[in-house]
Formats: sequence, C-alpha cells, structure tokens
Amino acid sequence: MMDNTTYEFFIRRCWDCDRFKHGANTDTWEDFLIKHYNFKNANVGNFKFNQSEFEKKLEKVKGYLDKAYTKLISKAAKKKVNPAVIEQLSESRMLVATLSEPNEIFAVLKAVFPILNDNNL
Repeated sequence: MMDNTTYEFFIRRCWDCDRFKHGANTDTWEDFLIKHYNFKNANVGNFKFNQSEFEKKLEKVKGYLDKAYTKLISKAAKKKVNPAVIEQLSESRMLVATLSEPNEIFAVLKAVFPILNDNNL
C-alpha cells in the first residue's frame, strides 16, 4: 500500500527537518499521484497537457528526493557508517533518479527505512 507519509518522512529524516521544509509535504506526493493518474488516463484531447503536468511534478519530486539523498549520504559519511551501507544508499539514490512510476519510487524509499534504522541515521 502506497501512503503519502513515506515520502514526507523520508525527506524529514534525511534533513532532520519539519514538515514543509525541503519538499517534505504529503501534499506534494499526493499531487504527484494525481498527476500520474491523470496522465495515465488522459484522452487524446488533453494527453499532452497531462503528460507535461506529470513530467514537471515528477522532476520536482525527484529533485527533492535527490537532495534528501545527498544530505543523507553526507550524514552517513560524517557518522563513519560502513562504506557498504553508503554504497547501498548511493545505489538507492541512482535508482530513484531513473524511475518515473510512483509505486516504484515508493518501493525504493520504503526499502531504505530499515537501513536508516539499523545505522541510526
């Protein structure tokens, strides 16, 4: 099940910030899901508009996530976390950068939480 809080909590945890900072807002993810749905279900008349709206939102969400990963990896390096863990986080970051389906991005983010917990990040 995909929930909006995973996205927000991931960013908040990476940045150690409050809601609305650095893109940490469930509404951002919700809007991304709506734009994805509209794009996937667009008719010929409004396909281009919906595609454009989705792609803009996708880039915005991926931008927030990329910056969050950068902060997270920096924090892990400062804490001298095992290099294999930092490599896992880097691979997760690169994977998110290649994805466009919300459910796939969500799955990657969800998989990162045990790594954060296990390494006190």
